[in-house]
Amino acid sequence: MRDLFFGILLIGLLATPAPAVVTEQIVAIVNGQLLFQTDLLRDQIFFSQHHDVEKLVEHKLLLFEAKRFVLSPPQEDEIDLSFQEVQKQFSNKAAFSNALKETGLTIEGLKREILDRLWVKKLIRDRITFFIFITDEEIAQYYQGHQNDFEQKELKDSEKAIRAILEKEKEETKIKEYIARIRSQANIEINVR
Repeated sequence: MRDLFFGILLIGLLATPAPAVVTEQIVAIVNGQLLFQTDLLRDQIFFSQHHDVEKLVEHKLLLFEAKRFVLSPPQEDEIDLSFQEVQKQFSNKAAFSNALKETGLTIEGLKREILDRLWVKKLIRDRITFFIFITDEEIAQYYQGHQNDFEQKELKDSEKAIRAILEKEKEETKIKEYIARIRSQANIEINVR
């Protein structure tokens, strides 16, 4: 009788159709963490930051660094403000809801993604931007080379704008150098055809 029961059970299991298996393309592996095609899609839809796998890998590397070196996590009000900014990118609530569905994200999942970006912002602010200094000589030199860009304004009237330009340039350079350094120490596999 027992053999008959297991035989019927086995036939029933074999006759039952297998559940659908959802597969996802792995686009990269960064220090053992899988990055999927939907991760790339989420970045494109919600953050418009990483339009390719390389940028997504860089973001992940910076996030690992942020979790290692940033002492205090982003505050809840920062997360809420950033969440509101992300929502404003969509024409209405239905478009926002559709984007969540398309990417398989919940609101809590999106807030976790926002939190990750805030960690990276803190890292950049604390370890890079904080150490950028612009001298008066650099401002004067830039002004001399770009006077036509300032509509014949005097140096003192253009100083704030020039400082912002030079700070942005230095920040971009320092971020590239920082990423190159951490990338050289990371284990990265890109899987895009």
